[in-house]
Amino acid sequence: MGEEEAAPLLEPRPADERFASWHLALADGSLVGYGAGGVELLRSMRLTRPAGLLLAAVPDRVLDAVYGLVARQRGLIGRLVPDGPAPKRFP
Repeated sequence: MGEEEAAPLLEPRPADERFASWHLALADGSLVGYGAGGVELLRSMRLTRPAGLLLAAVPDRVLDAVYGLVARQRGLIGRLVPDGPAPKRFP
């Protein structure tokens, strides 16, 4: 989804909140982000659905706290990701 397609979905959010985290648009038009968004993303994919269902039992405030901890370490985590194009897995 491009920026112009996402704009109407993000419009109800305050400007500072739009860029504070990533957001997942659900089929019903609602948005989730932070830790709860990660759970919804995992639940939406067949291979990761069991992990999403397991994490759904964790309170949102705990998930958001863990997300915040990881987000504050983006610079450190980013150094662990190699530069350059991603490996090609499929021809």
